[in-house]
Amino acid sequence: MRKIVPLLGAALIQLMAGAALAQSSGEVDPAQGKAPPVAKTTPAERSEARTDRRASGGEAARGPQMGEAQANPLTAPSQPRADRKAATAKRRSANAAANKEGSFSRGGNSDAPERQKP
Repeated sequence: MRKIVPLLGAALIQLMAGAALAQSSGEVDPAQGKAPPVAKTTPAERSEARTDRRASGGEAARGPQMGEAQANPLTAPSQPRADRKAATAKRRSANAAANKEGSFSRGGNSDAPERQKP
């Protein structure tokens, strides 16, 4: 066992070194390394492209910006606002009456110290 481990380690190092040396140096073939030549633009073409960019940029600047857009709600409320307000007022008055009667527990869970008073 003691002889196998160093031999395997030496073989592994040789395999890794061979793979590292097999890689290319990163040089590019000069014929394929350049972009194809492109015709130069005329001043009229540049001016036309500039006016198009200015128009689209102005619209983007006047429109809603990132983070400013107001998110639309995913769903509309199922009831009118007046009905929801009336239901809330009714629920609050019922809770207030129950609280005055002492119907509600004092809060906390069943192991809370205030719930264990005699």
